[in-house]
Amino acid sequence: MGNKTEETLLQQHRIDEFEIERRKALFGFGATDAAALLQARSCVLPALDAVVEAFYRQQTANEEIALIIGDSETMRRLHLAQRQYIDDLFSGVYDENYVNNRLRIGVVHKRIGVAPKYYLSAVGTLRRLVERAIDTHISDATHAAQARAAIAKLVEFDTALVFDAYIRSMMAEIETVKERAVRYARSLEEKVAERTRELETLSRHDALTGVLNRRAFDEALRLEITRAKRGAKPLVLLYVDIDDFKAVNDARGHQKGDEALRLLADVLTEASRESDIVARLGGDEFCVVLPGVDLEGANEYCERLIRTLRTRDPSLALSIGVSPTGPLEFEEPEQLLHAADMRMYEEKARHHDGLHPDAAGLAVS
Repeated sequence: MGNKTEETLLQQHRIDEFEIERRKALFGFGATDAAALLQARSCVLPALDAVVEAFYRQQTANEEIALIIGDSETMRRLHLAQRQYIDDLFSGVYDENYVNNRLRIGVVHKRIGVAPKYYLSAVGTLRRLVERAIDTHISDATHAAQARAAIAKLVEFDTALVFDAYIRSMMAEIETVKERAVRYARSLEEKVAERTRELETLSRHDALTGVLNRRAFDEALRLEITRAKRGAKPLVLLYVDIDDFKAVNDARGHQKGDEALRLLADVLTEASRESDIVARLGGDEFCVVLPGVDLEGANEYCERLIRTLRTRDPSLALSIGVSPTGPLEFEEPEQLLHAADMRMYEEKARHHDGLHPDAAGLAVS
């Protein structure tokens, strides 16, 4: 789309010589009318200043119009512009330049806030003053009548152009406001969508660690078991718990306890593939779903997890329960979770019995 400021008003309105002639014909303004006005020019122009003075004397009698005009300098410029307009009425030349000036008048009146009722009233006043000047200064009654008829047609022609520009300018403002409203609405939609995504994330993720919460985990586990059944692939569920977490909280404080939980979530995520699922069920209990993984792969994951945790915080020890299912027979999600939970507690009991020299281990069926 081109820059509108680089186009003339004629171009913006798609008005060319053919359109100008078509419009003249629409108002019955032809070569005879143009000739009549040109012939009247020499008679009317001597009265031009008097017509302009009378016009603005009547206009400023209206307080609202006087407020629009505002000051003496504006009044001076308006006098000059109106004088030129009346001069143009009797020029006999009504070409593209003439039409462009009429369109500009419409744009200016819209911008300065002149209501259509005031413009139409002013046009009527000016027309009557010009017709009076014609009758006063043209002695030939036939010639005067031709000039008056021509002025009536030309003023209507001009008024249509002015209102075309006025309406176009108004519509442009409406489109601008509409575009702003659309942009604002889109911005609101994007903000709402972003907020919705944030709320969705908050509703599905643990606030402390950022991994999935219990509700989201239950949905994800059921979905992954369904997928594993369809693909006849194995799946392993890990139940992970920090040993003596209460003692960690008591010794280090709850803030340090929270840091330990965030650390474990980070380590679990680092050890996982993109397709794996990490969740916090509550407290210090976490679960990991390993789709497409058998016991050997689960053991490798656990060893990787434990090695990483030792490098980050050697004081933390884990008990991990491993519960496999598939690829031929599958347990229900609740059964699989319960089995992993039980095996985690078996592992934790072994640790308490001193059977974990490496401060970490796992129970596997």
